[in-house]
Amino acid sequence: MKSFTYFLSIFLTFQCGILGLLKLPLKENTLLVENWKVNVVYLVQYPRIELLPNFSIKCLLIESWLKIKNIQFYRINNHFLLGSPKFGTVPFVQFNGIYIEGSENIMNNLNHLGQKLAKNEKEIEINQIIEEILIPFYFNE
Repeated sequence: MKSFTYFLSIFLTFQCGILGLLKLPLKENTLLVENWKVNVVYLVQYPRIELLPNFSIKCLLIESWLKIKNIQFYRINNHFLLGSPKFGTVPFVQFNGIYIEGSENIMNNLNHLGQKLAKNEKEIEINQIIEEILIPFYFNE
């Protein structure tokens, strides 16, 4: 049991610590999905098990938002190595042959797709709590 604990700690350190820093950005002119479909979002995010949510709060936010808006999307695993073409960040999307990176930019640029979400006062309060308390707590800002 002790040797397994050592193995697990070394494995997790290697996976998250070293490989988390080595994201390889895509080349500017290449597309991740060559035969892309019109108005389909290709979401590139960290690997996850199908039945569990993503461990990255930004990836979880984008995936949940796409599901709530009922936007057709495909998840693409980045294997901890692939980053966006411009800054090497994750998550990012390929939409109609262009790349959009950053969760705020993704939501702003894809807001015209899917169902219109009518925000009431409670939803605005919940969004403020998430943005002002939870996200800084997770990112230690």
